Amino acid sequence: MKPLLHILFALLLSAVQAAVLRWVGGGSFSLMLPAACVVYLAIHAANVEGSVGAAGVGYVLDLTAGTTKGLMTFLAVVAFVLVRAVNAAVDVRGRWGFAALSAATTLLLSVGALVLVRMAAPVEVAPGVRLLPRMLLEAVLTGAASPLVLGGMKRIDGLFRREDPGLLR
Repeated sequence: MKPLLHILFALLLSAVQAAVLRWVGGGSFSLMLPAACVVYLAIHAANVEGSVGAAGVGYVLDLTAGTTKGLMTFLAVVAFVLVRAVNAAVDVRGRWGFAALSAATTLLLSVGALVLVRMAAPVEVAPGVRLLPRMLLEAVLTGAASPLVLGGMKRIDGLFRREDPGLLR
C-alpha cells in the first residue's frame, strides 16, 4: 500500500509541476520533482518496497516525459541503487544533503536518458550535448524544490507509523 501512495504522490507532483511550469516558465526550464521521490525511497524505504516504488516513480516519469517506455523506469531503479550506495557511504540526514542528492539524481537521470537515447536513435534526430546547460538548470531547480517533496514523503510515511503497544497517551 505504501509504494502505491508514493507512486500516486509522484503522479500528483508531476501534475502540479506541469501546471506550474506552464504558467511560470512557459517551457523555458523544467523540473523533475519525482526524482526526489526516488531519493527519498532510496534513503528511507526497505529494499523491496523501495525498488518497487522507484520503478513506479520511473514509470510516472516515463509517462510525463514522453520518453520510450521503460527508459526512465530503468534509470530510476539504477538511481535508486546508486543513491542507496551513496547513503551507505555518506550520512544524508538534513534538508541540504537531501537537496544535493536530489540534484545529483536529477542530473544522473537526465544525462542517462540523453546517453541511452543517443545510442539508440538515428544521428539526425538524436539529442545533442547542447542540452547539458538545460539539464544542469533542471538539476539545480529540482534540488532547490526537493525539501518540499521531502516534507510530503515524510507525511505519507507518517500515515503508516504504528504506535508502540502499551504506551499511555
